[in-house]
Amino acid sequence: MCVVGWQAAMATTALATSQQIQGLIALNIPSYTIQGWHSTLFSISITTFAIIWNTVFVRKLPIIEGIGLTLHVFGFFAFIVVLWVMAPRTDPKTVWTDFQDNSGWGSVGLSTLVGILGPTVTLIGSDSSCHLSEELRDAAWVLPRAMVATALVNYALGFVMTVTIMSTLGNDVSAILSTRLSQPWIQVLLNATESQTGTSVMTAVLCVLFLFCSVNQITTSSRQLFAFARDKGLPFSSFLSHVRLYWVYYSCSQETDIELGTPWYGCSRQCSHGDTFIYHASVFDYYRILNRIQRYHVSRPTRSRFVIYRGYLLHIA
Repeated sequence: MCVVGWQAAMATTALATSQQIQGLIALNIPSYTIQGWHSTLFSISITTFAIIWNTVFVRKLPIIEGIGLTLHVFGFFAFIVVLWVMAPRTDPKTVWTDFQDNSGWGSVGLSTLVGILGPTVTLIGSDSSCHLSEELRDAAWVLPRAMVATALVNYALGFVMTVTIMSTLGNDVSAILSTRLSQPWIQVLLNATESQTGTSVMTAVLCVLFLFCSVNQITTSSRQLFAFARDKGLPFSSFLSHVRLYWVYYSCSQETDIELGTPWYGCSRQCSHGDTFIYHASVFDYYRILNRIQRYHVSRPTRSRFVIYRGYLLHIA
């Protein structure tokens, strides 16, 4: 179930990246109209770009990771400073006590339950590093500490950013939600800076970070798929787990052997899933919601029960 969930998440990550890019285009070209098929083509291009980095340029991945970390840290402080200094303020009582049903569900409670499915995407990457454990030295010591440190730092930064955004929306929330840019956060930045150039630069930073996120998504999902295929746990396991010798020679090291079947299989899945966005955005949204339900409420609880049960068996043995 987790394998299927990670493969399906590739389409979600690529689409999220494409939506930010389209918002940036709409910001600078007022006549541009966002279309579903544009999103699909962008998603396929982004996935292909990510796969190339995970195959042809796989030995250069640390460079992308270093650039991404630098943009992540300095970008956070840049956004915080801009919003704190330049954005309009919202009354604190409204921020913490006023709940609105802006999606038209007819109930604030139901709207909250549906809307919270979006922010849960921030929890998806919590186990991504586990699938890279075979490539770590002393993984038993390094991996848990890396996961805990990442969670503590990023959840703290995420909370600060969430409170900042909610406190700088201004009084006309409906105008922000109905922006022609498709991405309300870009409209929030535009309202704060009142500068198209400044907003474009800040939006471009987020686009690059989303693009790096897509690269990491391929890194995780392809390795996980390879591991299951290597253990004969998937259909067509012999193809998915086969390492091409000419890529081994190209990499010049047995430590960077490259497996091509799993990344391109993921690309084919992403293309088939992304095509649904052409017909209607809601169809893809339903697919994305089902994907998250499967991963969080079916796959992970099931795995936890097996781990607990296995621990119980080892204890009584």
